[in-house]
Amino acid sequence: MKIEPVNTEFGLKRTLVTPGASYLLGRIWGRILDFGLILWVVRVPLASVVLGLLLMAAVTPAQDVTLDVAMAGAPVGAAAGLSRAMIALLAAVFLLWAMPVHYAARLLLETDEGIAAVLARRSAAAVAGGRKTDFIFCQMLRHVPRLLGALTFVAFAIGAMKAVDNLPTLADRPAMAAARDQLVLLSWTMLAGAPAFYAYTLLRGLVTDHGPLKGFDAALGRRLAGIFAMLGIAPRPDDPEAELHATGRLVLLAYALLVIVVLAASPHWLAQRLPLAFAVPLILGGWVPILSYLSSVGRRFHVPILTGIFLAGAIGTYLFGDNHAVRTLTATEPAHRRTSLLPAVKLWMRANGCAEEPSSCPRPVIIAAAGGASRAGFFTASVIGHFLDFEKHKTAFSFTRADGSKINRAARDDGRFTPQIEQALNGKDMATRIFAISGVSGGSYGAAVVAAALAARTGAAAPCPDKTPEGWFGGTVAGWRDCLETMTAGDYLTATFFGLAFHDQVQLFLSDRAALLEQSWEQNFARHVRAADGKAAPDSAERLAAPFLGTPRDPERWVPFLILNGTSVETGQRIITTDLLPTYAANGRCPSGGPNAECALFTHAIDFHGLVRSDLDVRLSTAATNSARFPVISPPGSIYQVDTDVVDRIVDGGYFENFGVESALELAEAMVEVEPRLAPFILVISNDPASVLTEERTARSSSGVVVPDAPDQAALTEATGPIGAIGAVRSGRGRLAVATATHWLDARFGTRCGANLVQIRVWPEAVKDGHCPVGQATPEKVRDVSMSWWLSKPVQMNLHEQLEPTADRCNNANAVTAVWAALATPSRACIGGTP
Repeated sequence: MKIEPVNTEFGLKRTLVTPGASYLLGRIWGRILDFGLILWVVRVPLASVVLGLLLMAAVTPAQDVTLDVAMAGAPVGAAAGLSRAMIALLAAVFLLWAMPVHYAARLLLETDEGIAAVLARRSAAAVAGGRKTDFIFCQMLRHVPRLLGALTFVAFAIGAMKAVDNLPTLADRPAMAAARDQLVLLSWTMLAGAPAFYAYTLLRGLVTDHGPLKGFDAALGRRLAGIFAMLGIAPRPDDPEAELHATGRLVLLAYALLVIVVLAASPHWLAQRLPLAFAVPLILGGWVPILSYLSSVGRRFHVPILTGIFLAGAIGTYLFGDNHAVRTLTATEPAHRRTSLLPAVKLWMRANGCAEEPSSCPRPVIIAAAGGASRAGFFTASVIGHFLDFEKHKTAFSFTRADGSKINRAARDDGRFTPQIEQALNGKDMATRIFAISGVSGGSYGAAVVAAALAARTGAAAPCPDKTPEGWFGGTVAGWRDCLETMTAGDYLTATFFGLAFHDQVQLFLSDRAALLEQSWEQNFARHVRAADGKAAPDSAERLAAPFLGTPRDPERWVPFLILNGTSVETGQRIITTDLLPTYAANGRCPSGGPNAECALFTHAIDFHGLVRSDLDVRLSTAATNSARFPVISPPGSIYQVDTDVVDRIVDGGYFENFGVESALELAEAMVEVEPRLAPFILVISNDPASVLTEERTARSSSGVVVPDAPDQAALTEATGPIGAIGAVRSGRGRLAVATATHWLDARFGTRCGANLVQIRVWPEAVKDGHCPVGQATPEKVRDVSMSWWLSKPVQMNLHEQLEPTADRCNNANAVTAVWAALATPSRACIGGTP
């Protein structure tokens, strides 16, 4: 072979390639084509591995599930060390993902006619050249399945290392260091699984090809030969080594059938036994045998079966509908006796003992709970619980974490309320101060749990057991905040993703992932309340599963009204699920326009119960899901007016406005219209750290407009631009609603009684070292906070610490102080003493 430069007539040079070089390039290209053919044949196992690698490398909630294994369910501050949970995860990846991927890939290669034809040609050419076989092609066939199986362990190693970068800054430094060490150890453990699995695939023949196992496999192969032949998975006649034994084929077949049966029968049962990280191998490996088999049948008959199944499913869903209907139940009286606004206000005044003199009433608190899946639900519950624990905050106390460490709290909530405020609030039930909660997405879930827990209480005690439940970062449950945090710290992700990966791909009679999410909420709440040993009210354990409108309003045990905000797919307006009537009679001007006698409580909003039959209601959990249908996690919910008539589809309320403040403001406007002697106060509970930086930069701008700072380079802007805008506008509309509400409240009440709207936030942390980036001249990249239906213990700790005073600007100390002041302020102070 020789390559020489040759002069052209213009003095330019070109390269002349001799036939030897052409032959070499042809051989290389031929090997590339061979490798491409092998990857195409094993495309289903390959897709499973690639999806797992991308998931663990790029998706924060997927990375965070490794933290649950790293901490091994042990105290958050435990010293690093190899645990049984790590070994169990290694085994789960081996059995549920690596083995199916490896075996399915081998089966595809051994039964594929195209591969057999290529191998025959290569072998014939090799024999003609004096060799026994085509060594390189045979090695590709042997090692590609082994590499795919080994890469499953690499995916988890990547996820664990990425989870280190996601760790929040915690006041408890030992706990943070332990979490980091455990994640690094888990990463190395999973990485070690790759060569161990590869070695297993090389050495297994020493066991299976000799002695009793070989005889057993041969006998099994003879008995099942007919079934294997019928299914098209019989060994090839030209496969002298018969590497995929009858036992392997049978195990692969049994695995596929078991996955279908168990997941169809009881996904919640399986979720309890394979939670979080342990579920990922099953989710990624469960479909591999079935889809691999279908792809092999398609190649055999030259029919795109997988594409055909996808198209048939899409057409079938279009013709016959999907399984994404909003769950309803038949309502019984007085389920549909929703409360009109004026009677609702009077009930609230009775609960606060001021019905005879409205101006002496405390300020009605309307809470706006922003979206953000479990992060929002946990933070909403934690913040509300903090203020429900007024009696606990009056004296100094210690909070014990699960690792035994203690946090000491000074009296009067670290001095954030004064002796005067303490005197004003003594003997008061803080729950009665809350008139309503306007929730979006995860904030709606948090609102539903708060309402259900308040309905379950007897007296002032929280309906939770003293024993620490699994999954919560704290120690002994003592008070409302602890109770509500434990209720929202459950694993709702596993069952939901089983639904996404399996139920919603099959549909038919199976519950969809939204229903599985709701049932997870219901079961977790019921477990907590039942474990409270009689502290809760009768039947209260089933409150989340009970009809939304089925509980009569009782001023003696006050429960806030709920305004749960979803979005209409058809109109883009809000669809609001609420226990308040959608219209009321205004005394004067109707804030939303229209006739005074039928003033709309919420402007241009659709009343959910007005869309369904009058004899139907939804469970409280479903009412929350009506607001929490974010893409991928939950599907759009079909609202049926009659059995076959879909009147609309409902998606996450964050599409319209992610803070819930717009509905809270409209409720405040309507409240002062029916009772002008009241002065509503709005508490906004947000949890988007990136949005805080935008707010802060807007506040610093002299024009009141933030100056954007987009990256200079962006990939695929035609796709990423619209998607990014949809994501950003969720918080943008929320910030606009906060500004509008602040303006209206200040115009109405001025500054006579302090703040009229307070926002408690989850503050950002810089990626570099976790410092507070607020106030920096140049915007910094901030850490992602996991947003899924599960929270790791460090994330829980980080959210809990948001209410603790800190030395930097990233703290809610002033906001907490303002809320205590608002809770102790009578309405008359805001309206100038007007009777």
